[in-house]
Amino acid sequence: MIETELCETLGMKYPIMQAAMGPYDTMDLAIAVTNAGGFGNVSHPAPSEEMMADLLAGRNLQAVFDNVKEKMGDALSKVKKEADGHFGLNLRVAPEQPEVPGLLDMIIEMRESDPELKDKLVLIITSAGDPAQPHLQKIKQAGMTWFHNVPSVYHARKAEQAGVDGLIATGYEAGGHVTFFPVHTMVLVPEVVKAVNVPVVGGGGICDGKGLVAALAFGTVGIYMGTRFIATQESEFSRKSKETIITGAERFGKENATLVTQGFFGPLRHMRNKFSEELARLKDGGASEVEMLKFEIKGSQLAFGPTEDIENGALWCGQVAIRLDDIPTAAEVIEGIMSEAEETLKELSDSYL
Repeated sequence: MIETELCETLGMKYPIMQAAMGPYDTMDLAIAVTNAGGFGNVSHPAPSEEMMADLLAGRNLQAVFDNVKEKMGDALSKVKKEADGHFGLNLRVAPEQPEVPGLLDMIIEMRESDPELKDKLVLIITSAGDPAQPHLQKIKQAGMTWFHNVPSVYHARKAEQAGVDGLIATGYEAGGHVTFFPVHTMVLVPEVVKAVNVPVVGGGGICDGKGLVAALAFGTVGIYMGTRFIATQESEFSRKSKETIITGAERFGKENATLVTQGFFGPLRHMRNKFSEELARLKDGGASEVEMLKFEIKGSQLAFGPTEDIENGALWCGQVAIRLDDIPTAAEVIEGIMSEAEETLKELSDSYL
């Protein structure tokens, strides 16, 4: 069985981490991944739909922040109860997330007052912002492990200087938030590993055992997967979303199935549809940040609300969507990756050593 430093650090069986996918919920997915021997992560929630109007208008912000705290608290309580092993959570720490200091304090207080949560919640992954913010030091002071998600060697070195315990290096292939500069996983990951002295997890475009072997060959301690886990039976994403992802290759035979557009929070990789193409046109047409944010929020609600409007809604996913053709359980994904990785290592050894 393949075991790495990551397995020991986070207390898991296999070196496979489920990516955070905020603002979308990943409670059920985190439970399924952890219970299958991987490492599940709770995503940073967005305010409820009725609170979005207040957020956009800049009013009742404390009520908005309290709503996010409540959603995070509910998520942690649920995963703690149903997950058999360790899990983590993600915090987006950009300036556009002013609720983070208070949210972090709440998480630490919950953990200190609940022995079971303290035992199971072992990791916080920060992303999309400066890891040198002083309040983030509270993560390690509380006895938790701290990883930061990075898109470049520059950001990796900066995060290491801030004192993180590990890094997640995610290439341009990934879904959702990506870097402004298109540095892909096969180039980024080995350079980050070479540049720092902390453990590195590789992400972006990975969905199978061969991808795990490649990541390990580059010097990582494990893999970080989002799109492959979206298209599983347990994930909270709608059936239509999952089916749209796994049919991407047949629907887009002559063009890229995904599209990177400039959103309110930076570049985002979406499934190609009317929504993502219109978002790109808005940016090119000089739309204001507020106009773009309103359009993105509406798109998210269309795709994941009761209408499940996949064509006019936002569906974040990575380029690896074109390699997927099924909707298995999270356990089947993880067991399949580990089996293929072990077989691949054996075949390589037999053929070349």
